[in-house]
Amino acid sequence: MRLEWAKQLSVGNAIIDSDHQKLITMINCAEDMIKKKDNFAMSLAFTQIEHYLHVHFVNEEMFAQALNFPFALHKLGHQNMRTAIDLTKHELKKNGIEITPKFVMEHYAQFLRNWLIKHITEEDMLMKPVLQTRPYDFKIGEAHFYC
Repeated sequence: MRLEWAKQLSVGNAIIDSDHQKLITMINCAEDMIKKKDNFAMSLAFTQIEHYLHVHFVNEEMFAQALNFPFALHKLGHQNMRTAIDLTKHELKKNGIEITPKFVMEHYAQFLRNWLIKHITEEDMLMKPVLQTRPYDFKIGEAHFYC
């Protein structure tokens, strides 16, 4: 099931919303590679997601700090996601990406999809009232993803 960006997912900031949109695109791309059974592209897609999640987490943490938003629980959620990704990567490397069953990869894509929606709707939306006290294009700085 493809993810689609919807206006109700906006947290009130262009950078964070853009991060979420990019993550949606990346997760959809990973699912496409699973359907095509393109193991190399699948592996690359999941690596890109992992790297971009780091960028997104840094962006959120910079905004929270600059706006004095209490972020301890949110940051813990980021750490838990990093741990989940590390465990999954370890399992994929242990099994060898080329022999990882399709259902495992589909499960991972579903996990990422579910996590992102929950992250936006349950965690990031808590920041929305604070973010909306600033213009939508308000910038603190921005982490970048380099290939």
